[in-house]
Amino acid sequence: MNFSVRIISCLAFYLFFVSLPISRASDPNEWSPTWKLPPDMRPENIVDEEVTVPGDIKKTQFFSPNTCGACHPEIFKMWSGSTHANAWKNPLFQAVYNLGKNTAKGESQKRNIESCVRCHHPIGHSAGEKELPLDDEKGGVICDFCHSVRATAGVGNAPYILDPGNAAAMEGGTKYGPFADSPETIHKNQFSELHTRSEFCGGCHDVSHAGNDLPIEQTYTEWRQGPYNTGDPETSVHCQDCHMRQRPGFPCTGSTERPDNPGFATPKIMGGVERPHIWTHYFVGGSTIPLSLPPNSEVQPQMAVERLKNAATLSIEGDPNVKEGGLFQFKVSIKNTGAGHYLPTGLTELRQMWLDVSVTDSAGKTLFQRGQVNEAGAIDPQAVVYHTVFGNEKGEETLHVWEATHIISDNRVPPKGQKEERFSLLIPSNIETPIKIKAVLNYRSAPQYLVDLLLKEEAIKIPIINMAELVEEVGL
Repeated sequence: MNFSVRIISCLAFYLFFVSLPISRASDPNEWSPTWKLPPDMRPENIVDEEVTVPGDIKKTQFFSPNTCGACHPEIFKMWSGSTHANAWKNPLFQAVYNLGKNTAKGESQKRNIESCVRCHHPIGHSAGEKELPLDDEKGGVICDFCHSVRATAGVGNAPYILDPGNAAAMEGGTKYGPFADSPETIHKNQFSELHTRSEFCGGCHDVSHAGNDLPIEQTYTEWRQGPYNTGDPETSVHCQDCHMRQRPGFPCTGSTERPDNPGFATPKIMGGVERPHIWTHYFVGGSTIPLSLPPNSEVQPQMAVERLKNAATLSIEGDPNVKEGGLFQFKVSIKNTGAGHYLPTGLTELRQMWLDVSVTDSAGKTLFQRGQVNEAGAIDPQAVVYHTVFGNEKGEETLHVWEATHIISDNRVPPKGQKEERFSLLIPSNIETPIKIKAVLNYRSAPQYLVDLLLKEEAIKIPIINMAELVEEVGL
């Protein structure tokens, strides 16, 4: 049986076994953080302390998102349709997670599986709870988790240090965030520089294998080592400057304007302060499908399309001296103009970005094709797919990140960087000129065969997003 089919068939089998006991095999301090900032680069609340470990807090100390929404209705509405809200319920995550729990071998692999819960259900993990149902109202990345992070011990693998109140006694405690003058109601407020910087996002958006330190998801590191991190607070563009400014009609990428969002975090009638900028909480990336988004997502899918369409540009260069009957050579360049990280990023072993290229004569006759998708949703095997390929200890390709020991290949496009693909074809005689080269940069959140095998008769068609398109004519 084909390797991918074997893997995904197993995923489908485990998709519905979502309440398996949570393993507590290791101390997170053994694998978190993965990187510590030099002292002169740290905000005051990145500290040399141990991280919160299972059992340090109780789940009853945290308020539910609905409670937070009573005073922050607009922010709650944004968040409730986000991938953060769906982080624990996401069926693809659940399938992979439960497959890993049942097939991981040895301490290293089991430790890596456990580390997933620390970001996808951080309150449940920190409370040390062994049963975490899908409908847990405190599952996912909820309001009171992020705003109870007093400090972190660095970046990567969720090195958070929590300081919650006591929701069971209606004691709000202190909430940490971007403002120093918020009115105090059920909780106190404290300004946190950490919450305004990429290092906060990098807590969970920088993942290394918890057993062998292999980089798996490196979105923060891609930003830190890239051109958007200038080292100057006045000119650096942080994660929040794109992903927490976006709202409908304003994609807020590196290639667009990123205007302020004036308004109130709490309604004025409740004592809210009008501010020149309120950070949005849509948390949009490249997810356009219900697998990653909650059922009530109204605007996030279209916002993800807007973001993708402002992430990259294409250019085409062809031999100007081509003649009928001769060999025509041309290249297509992809430039990452809008993302502060690689394209694609995150779960890059699953993400699909590729070029669909065609050459036609002026009568519409096809002379060349590469990168088309067939009726079953499969990409032309000759196309170059920009992604990461992991290998296991036997040197075989693997989709099981807990088995991964090394990276076989990674051909993604770095921020403000570019990749080139070269093509050639013989130009027939007696064609209608000029010839037309069309290049389309496509993106899909997950392979269609994966979704088909997981959902079977309930499978949905995964949209292919046209990120960029360019047509050039060449005379003969």
